[in-house]
Amino acid sequence: MAPPSLPKKHEVRLPENEELAGKLLEKYRSMMADQPGSLSEPVRITLSAAYRGLCASKEPIRALRDLLRTKGVGPWAILIMKDSFPATSPDLSPQQGKKRKYVPRKKSSAYAIVITLYRAMIRGNDSLMKQELIDAAEVSGLSASGIGPNNTRAKLGSSIKTLISKALVVKGSNPAK
Repeated sequence: MAPPSLPKKHEVRLPENEELAGKLLEKYRSMMADQPGSLSEPVRITLSAAYRGLCASKEPIRALRDLLRTKGVGPWAILIMKDSFPATSPDLSPQQGKKRKYVPRKKSSAYAIVITLYRAMIRGNDSLMKQELIDAAEVSGLSASGIGPNNTRAKLGSSIKTLISKALVVKGSNPAK
């Protein structure tokens, strides 16, 4: 079996990625030169795929997270390239998929509950019993549909459960306050 050949130098699509692609190719070549024949076929394939993906990338790679999103680059290639990025480098890549905070919709029962609890807190009342909360929210008129006994309790329970799970409301004891 012939010794494995070194990968060819590919054209890098973005000039910003030129230096990083050169570093990856140099690491690959140095690993091959230091330990000829000791790199397994899967490792060579992995490094070659990472290099090709880096050269073909349409996005600039500024942080390890960007490199990991590149096609062909996996966790093993990240470990090899980790020292190519400064440890304290700011992440300049655009934030994608940023989660928005939960805010109850106006005129909803959850909105009425939050505003009613806030008003009670301003007045110095730390907690409200469930029925006190229902009565105060109903009187406030902040909800488009009523909250009281004439309306479904499931809607109120669902609203309170959502507010608790989003950490906007804290259930203090049993019975709920």
